[in-house]
Amino acid sequence: MNKKKEHRFFTMLRSASRDTIKSIERNNLMSFASVASIVAALLILGIFIIITINVNNVTSSVKNSLELKVFMKSSYTQEDLDAVQTALTNEEYVTGITYESSDEALAKYSASLGQYSGLLSGFTSSNNPLNASFIVQVDDPSHLEQVKSEAEKLTNIGVDYVKYGEQYVDALVSFSNFMNWVCVIILVILSIISVIIIYNTIKLTCYSRRKEIGIMKFIGATDWYIRLPFFFEGSMLGIIGAVFATLILRTAYYYLLGMTSNATYLPMQSQLIAPASVMGPVLIFCLVYGILMGVCGSLFSIRKFLDR
Repeated sequence: MNKKKEHRFFTMLRSASRDTIKSIERNNLMSFASVASIVAALLILGIFIIITINVNNVTSSVKNSLELKVFMKSSYTQEDLDAVQTALTNEEYVTGITYESSDEALAKYSASLGQYSGLLSGFTSSNNPLNASFIVQVDDPSHLEQVKSEAEKLTNIGVDYVKYGEQYVDALVSFSNFMNWVCVIILVILSIISVIIIYNTIKLTCYSRRKEIGIMKFIGATDWYIRLPFFFEGSMLGIIGAVFATLILRTAYYYLLGMTSNATYLPMQSQLIAPASVMGPVLIFCLVYGILMGVCGSLFSIRKFLDR
């Protein structure tokens, strides 16, 4: 019984895969340099991407945890207190109000100092420097500024000042934007370096096979048939680099999570994002970046040999 003839496309694919493996083995030093450059680029980019993702998450978490604090003047009366509470309750975006007396504020601040709470032992109800306040929750962080503006209009009925930590959020947002720009700049620089190294690697392969390429063109082989092994080689180098970089980043991120699992220095009990939510996008980025760099390097290096 005759074997079914293999489709021309699969024959070309199998031949291209075989040539790719042979080419990588033949130019192992340059192939290693290409993979190393991609790994180095992806490690640096991956670190910045992970930092950026977590900074954006912390910023969002802080925004959602923000509360408006409306501080009363030290000379407020009960009528002022009731009037302010009524005015805040009637605000459109306010979802909850909690009153905190000056004594409660002092006790909370003292507890936050822990072993240094004795520093406040000299303060009592008669000389308490902290103001009474209303802690106001709103339905959406984007409405905080509007509610703040309305609360500041109540200064004639006992309100002293209003705060919600907008400067803290602005600093986080500015840092997040800075990290985004740094990622873009580093991406461009490292991409150029990676493409140049891969270009030289594929170029060596093309040069060693220049006679073979000429013969293939002479007998009518299409440019794509000739290009395919080199595209495979560039893509393979990119994929290998992406896998190694992702494994290193994953290991480092798990180690970082272990170090910060009980951290008290993250703002407002914010936590680093779970690895499953971070490493998925990082893996996709690494693979796409690695393949793209490999294909670009192959495309540029083989063009001059096909133009002959």
